[in-house]
Amino acid sequence: MPLYRDFHTVEQLDEQYNLTHTVPDFAAVATSWDTRSTLTRSRLTGRLDVRYGPTVAETVDIFPGSLDGPSDRPALLFVHGGYWMRTTSKQWSYLAEGLAPHGVTTFVENYALCPEVTVAEIVRQHRAAFAWLWAHAGELGVDRDNIVVAGHSAGGHAVAALLATDWAGQYGLPAQPFRAAVTISGIFDLRPLPYTYLAPWLQLPPSEAAALSPQLHLPAQAPPTLVAVGAGETAELRRQSRDWAAACQAAGLPMQLTELPGDHFEILDELADPAGELARAVLGFLGS
Repeated sequence: MPLYRDFHTVEQLDEQYNLTHTVPDFAAVATSWDTRSTLTRSRLTGRLDVRYGPTVAETVDIFPGSLDGPSDRPALLFVHGGYWMRTTSKQWSYLAEGLAPHGVTTFVENYALCPEVTVAEIVRQHRAAFAWLWAHAGELGVDRDNIVVAGHSAGGHAVAALLATDWAGQYGLPAQPFRAAVTISGIFDLRPLPYTYLAPWLQLPPSEAAALSPQLHLPAQAPPTLVAVGAGETAELRRQSRDWAAACQAAGLPMQLTELPGDHFEILDELADPAGELARAVLGFLGS
């Protein structure tokens, strides 16, 4: 009996889902995030570790857009990846470089990590971060009607969870409180993960993996959403984006699937580059 789909062994699943093994020198890639982000924080005037929730990890780093213009700027809330167990907002500051020149404020969310907390708790923190941003938009210099949410890898899962949130019933916000969404190499079906190398960190039983899988719990409504994945990613990562986008499209939701050059990590350069395809997509959604 297979563990998941046509996969019968942990080794087969790890070949698809151990993404640090899909690049020749992951250590160098991770070091580049730190180097680039340190440079960004020295270049852009930002506010770090602004609290959005009650726990120490619930913070955002804020990088205002650099153009002169109205005080209420468009904004991007970015949720980083790391399989819910690694990296913090500080590795991802460099992504603000793509939108700052266009006058867009970037919020890079931080959150607690497994196994200190559960994936379900992390999803709660994502929702709290957006609700805080929307509620405090005026004092943050943000136009609350012009916010895009985006996330990479596990952050793509976060965006799908935000899309499926009952914002009116649970938070008192408009039913559709953000302008658009972008998922980048997202994980939409968590059911294989309990059978991978991630199991000791995520401590995710199969029942909870299913309950937290956006593939099995589609949003009732959605704003325009771009589902991006790298052409150089594993077959499973490409399939995950393809299947979720197709299911949402079949449900009548405005999803667009696009495959961009690069592997699971290189694809982020399309957001960090002011002329990159993902940066331009965000600007298009914002009308910037």
